[in-house]
Amino acid sequence: MKQTVKEKVLRVLRTKLDITKKYVAAVSGGADSMALAEGLRQAGFDFLVCHVEHGIRGAESLDDARFVKEFCRQRGIPFDCRTVRAPEFRQQEKLSMEDAARRLRYEALLSCAEEVKADYILTAHQKDDQAETFILRLLRGSGTRGLGAMRFQRERILRPLLTLSGRELRDFCTEMGIVWREDKTNQDLQYARNRVRKLLIPLIEEQFSPAATDILCRTAEHLQADSDFLEEMADQELRHRWNPSALGGQGVLDVSEWENVPDVLRFRILRQFWRHAGGPQELTGVNLRDLAQLIEKKSSGKKILLPGSWQVLRSYDKLILFSSENLKADPDEEWWRYEIGWEQIPFAGAGEGDKGRKILFPDGRSVCISIRRGMPSYVHRRQMIYPLSQLRQLGSSLEFRFRQPGDRIFPLKGTGHKTLKKYLVECRIPVEKRDHLVLAAVEGEIVWIPGVSNARWSMDQDVNYQSQDWLFINLLG
Repeated sequence: MKQTVKEKVLRVLRTKLDITKKYVAAVSGGADSMALAEGLRQAGFDFLVCHVEHGIRGAESLDDARFVKEFCRQRGIPFDCRTVRAPEFRQQEKLSMEDAARRLRYEALLSCAEEVKADYILTAHQKDDQAETFILRLLRGSGTRGLGAMRFQRERILRPLLTLSGRELRDFCTEMGIVWREDKTNQDLQYARNRVRKLLIPLIEEQFSPAATDILCRTAEHLQADSDFLEEMADQELRHRWNPSALGGQGVLDVSEWENVPDVLRFRILRQFWRHAGGPQELTGVNLRDLAQLIEKKSSGKKILLPGSWQVLRSYDKLILFSSENLKADPDEEWWRYEIGWEQIPFAGAGEGDKGRKILFPDGRSVCISIRRGMPSYVHRRQMIYPLSQLRQLGSSLEFRFRQPGDRIFPLKGTGHKTLKKYLVECRIPVEKRDHLVLAAVEGEIVWIPGVSNARWSMDQDVNYQSQDWLFINLLG
């Protein structure tokens, strides 16, 4: 027995939605959204109707709001109306009117859902909308992900009517005795979607196939499946390359051997990395091409700008994302400095271990500093020794600090002085870590980089170093 359109609508809603959840239904007053509201009511779902007034069509727009409110009052449906100002937002953000209205609409719907503690937001997008979206994205040159068009679920937004056509929903309204409002802007051919709906799809149906809408929607479904598979592969590759614990949870992406990653996965990996790191909005095609070029050129130390005042830094085989909040060092670190005079350093005899003065670094590590008689044995990088007499010639005190302009070092395994910047590059110290390295310095001379490198001192054959005093520093952790 052939089911009625009412039975079909109710069956689709009961199949797609969970009767135990609470919903906010976006209802504009058009046939599709009125069918959604009436279908939800008849199927027994717990929901509230939210109407968003965009401030675009003046009195007509206000009439739509009153119309939906009266519809809900007659049927005992909870109602909420949110007013936004799309024209002002459009000008402020330099968007099309369609984009401005859509962004504000979803913000209003999400706000409403939060306030009433709804689980999901429902929109009345249907099969015709899906076909139009597919064509619009095809004309923009979208890839597999974009050509998948609209999905049933995107985060908290559900589209339960995607398998139903606009005609079926209008038939449902007619059968239920429901009138609806017609938005005059839907006839305005200055909007690309209206031109697709009014001109392009009818032409395709007439000249190629009457079932064009079904064919386009079916193609979108196939592409969604392909895209899901590729996204999963990209996710697996990202897990091997992304360190989410680095840089305060933003993470670092390893791009070594990037040429071995299939082309079809590269943009997907970059999108997922951006999303997981907290990127504020979707990356554009231009953004992705800039990122790809940054990786391919292998220019360590180079930065590029991304949306939302973010930057990405290429540091050897790593990509590091920084939001505007993370671009500057912690102010407590930026000004951290610990100075100690030679007379303040305790003397420790042989075999006295870590007897000495302990100093805590901002990164949680600490050192124990003392003076020893005779040249002590030491572990390279984790311990530092230096003739005290030579240190006194350099300056009156030792300081632990971050790097400063003009710093230089005489590397232990070198033949002369180098600027600290050049030396850190040679040591392949990532750019983002250089400003946070704790250094042991006397004036502008770096005498030790804890955990990284020791500096060289002069050896005079006429001096008995076993009778000399030596500065000894031990890195504790």
